[in-house]
Amino acid sequence: MAVGTIISGSGESPVRPWAEAALLLGAHFEVARGRRKQAAVVEATGGRVSRSLYSRLEGGEVRIDKPHVVSIILDALEVPLGDYHDQLTQLGFEASREGWASTFRSGHREVVPDSMLRLTSLEEAATEFFVVDRNAVPGQLQTEAYARIVTGYTLPASLKDAGLQEVIVGLRVERSRRFVERLTSDRPKGSFFVEEAVLYADFGHPEVLIDQLQAMLDIVENRALPAGIRVMTARAPLAVPVSTLARLGFRKSLLDSVPDVIYNETGRMASFHRGSLPGTDEAADPDYVDLDDLVDNVLMRAPGYRDSRRLIENALMAAQLRL
Repeated sequence: MAVGTIISGSGESPVRPWAEAALLLGAHFEVARGRRKQAAVVEATGGRVSRSLYSRLEGGEVRIDKPHVVSIILDALEVPLGDYHDQLTQLGFEASREGWASTFRSGHREVVPDSMLRLTSLEEAATEFFVVDRNAVPGQLQTEAYARIVTGYTLPASLKDAGLQEVIVGLRVERSRRFVERLTSDRPKGSFFVEEAVLYADFGHPEVLIDQLQAMLDIVENRALPAGIRVMTARAPLAVPVSTLARLGFRKSLLDSVPDVIYNETGRMASFHRGSLPGTDEAADPDYVDLDDLVDNVLMRAPGYRDSRRLIENALMAAQLRL
């Protein structure tokens, strides 16, 4: 896709979630900048846009609070008036709309960080999910009771009051509900990888784990759903310092292609890495390239769906025996 081509379909296209719009807009900023340094673009704005803000906007990292800044940047990038300019401006407005997770954010920034606002917004637009979780059942698949227990065990002591825990649980439950709803409507493809040890971690509540494992089996056994779960065994460990890794793929078409994103979480540190904009010479984030190799490594080493189903069934029977 070259600069100046159409980036969305007809004017009747659905509004994008803000993080997808910001991601695509930032990628087009980078392509339009070409070989120029970011500092040169910032200077061309006449001081109306700071270096840090431009860097974050080009990275697609933040929601755009003031959409008019897009026009300032487009002028600095020397993007001529016309359809392409108008569509980038429209992306700016779409990137300014708050996502559903922001309703959980009010007054609770310490437990609903910026990374979660961005991740949940990207998930609303993703057409493909590749998720690795080494410490728990992936959030998109968690039952409410399981989410409540996991939150109780992982929430820092300084934040352990009933109000904050309920905020996190509420967000996790809504995130899971929305994902399952999308599976049956938008039908994004999903591949979820979980450590075998997670299937046996009942936190002292085997009845909760039983319901969680059964919910996972329901997904595995429902061939109508475009999602699968694979179990990483001790024989093929993932010897890398990540706790959660998610590669999100987005729409790809002749007229409208969005770069993929990899979300990497290690402990309480979270980061996003953008792939290249399809159809351009834009280079992918180097960390994206490394983590994408890791994704391929997981795919090759994890058991297939049939063996994974058996491992989940074995864990379910073990949990039932602990009752």
